[in-house]
Amino acid sequence: IDADTHQYSNREVQREKMQNITNELRFKTDYTIGKQIQTLAMGVRVSYAKFKRQGGGVGTTASDFDLTILKPEYAYDLDFTTTNIAPFAENIFRLSDKFSVTPGLRFEYLNSTAKGYVTDGVTQQNIYTDLKQARTFLLAGLGAQYTVSRFTNFYANFSQAYRPIDYNQLTAFGSTSKIDKNLKDAHGFNTDLGYRGTIKNYLNFDVGLFLLQYNNRIGIVEETDAQGNTYTIRKNIANSVHKGLETYVEFNVSKYLNPNFLKGGLSIFNALSLIDARYTNGAYENKKVEYAPSLIERIGITYAHPVGFSITAQWSHQSESFGDASNTIRSDDPVVGIIPAYSTGDISFSYKFPRIILKGGMNNITDEKYFTRRTDEYPGPGIIPAVGRSAYLGITLGF
Repeated sequence: IDADTHQYSNREVQREKMQNITNELRFKTDYTIGKQIQTLAMGVRVSYAKFKRQGGGVGTTASDFDLTILKPEYAYDLDFTTTNIAPFAENIFRLSDKFSVTPGLRFEYLNSTAKGYVTDGVTQQNIYTDLKQARTFLLAGLGAQYTVSRFTNFYANFSQAYRPIDYNQLTAFGSTSKIDKNLKDAHGFNTDLGYRGTIKNYLNFDVGLFLLQYNNRIGIVEETDAQGNTYTIRKNIANSVHKGLETYVEFNVSKYLNPNFLKGGLSIFNALSLIDARYTNGAYENKKVEYAPSLIERIGITYAHPVGFSITAQWSHQSESFGDASNTIRSDDPVVGIIPAYSTGDISFSYKFPRIILKGGMNNITDEKYFTRRTDEYPGPGIIPAVGRSAYLGITLGF
């Protein structure tokens, strides 16, 4: 309610309309080289999308649902289109009964347009946009697998990646940060090496090393203007390298003690990630990448009873990280600063009756106060707090 008029304030009207069509044609065939069966897969993906975005319209004050606007124009009115054509091919070369190599190629054609206006919040003048940009790029990948035993294997993969900037990054609505108008597309590659499988019937595991090269990474940094005032800006910061170890282990205690145990039982699981993500050039060389904690740990225990009851308890921990590339610990700007470490506990259960399944649980059992992100857009600027202790209960009926 407006403090001066004592009437309801005008609602803000926003309308969005999305239309898209996509078709993907795939072809697969097997053939032989020597005594080994090889597999070729190829195809093409074609898509076209339209997106109309209108917002900031001055609406009515009535209580009923009403999208009427009182002024002839919205605060912004934009039309976007995206055309994508992507032929691809990959082939599994089985060099022996145990060793296979899979190379792949994908060619991308991407055409984007943006047309319309955004009203400047200070001058109240319309800033018109008519952008067109076409890109073509080739992405390659290579995978390999070596079978050690019937249920275990070594694996290795390499793949290139490309991430084009979008209009929202260039003119982010509701952003309190400045936007570098010369943003560039990001690109890089990802590679991993690991060992995975099952030992007998009681141990499942996947242990792998990874390395991610991320060039022209877009992020938020804190800078100072000529008058000594600090501000945040979204820009291409630098290249970064993410490397580390990822593991998953699940140990079924019941099957270990009794290999013939078929139903339910007690099992313990653990998922661990050790990550070192740093910028490798530019002004922030050797600084940690934002939102990249060094440690992510999840450990839990599951008990399942043959009659249909199961319960799982899990404890999660994430180490501290930073909200900006400057690795600022404290700042008057709510967008930048440290993101403290936190730990949470969850529990869930299910019980199966004939034709009925009852499910429930509790998240954040200790009611931990924490947050995982800072944002320069709505509903910020500031932190996005996590949900406190919460419980849920559901039922599934079968007929």
